[in-house]
Amino acid sequence: MAKSALVTGALTLGTAAYGTATVAAQQEQVAVFADNYYPGANFDVVDPLQQGTTVDILQVDDEPVAEISQPDEWTGHIIRYDIGQGAGITTFLFVRGSRLSRGDSGTIGPDASVLSSDLNLLDTSLGNGGGTGGSQAAEGNQAANETPNENGGGE
Repeated sequence: MAKSALVTGALTLGTAAYGTATVAAQQEQVAVFADNYYPGANFDVVDPLQQGTTVDILQVDDEPVAEISQPDEWTGHIIRYDIGQGAGITTFLFVRGSRLSRGDSGTIGPDASVLSSDLNLLDTSLGNGGGTGGSQAAEGNQAANETPNENGGGE
């Protein structure tokens, strides 16, 4: 229950405005909660989580799980999926090997595997086939093949 309250509290913190910067798909490892995995969906980074919050979320009973033996190597982010028609789902994204910034945009990879059953986390990737525009909906294969990013990518 304490972790649930922590997660709920962290979600309420991240409601700031965000831009259209692009996420490079160079992260070493990307994880999302299984119940919030939307393959091919576009997302915007609302805010990074504090490192201590990320470590707390990636543990069970204050102990690391076998699959994530060093949770301090991960950075947590509050993201908002763009699931079309103005609807959005706010959740967490965890990245090992890179850090995303507020306002970055990206696409969740189309494939996933179980990273940790104890944490209900899936291991996935950040897609690089379009989806870098913050307002593009993930509602079909055609959208995944287009790249309507006016900024031309990069930070």
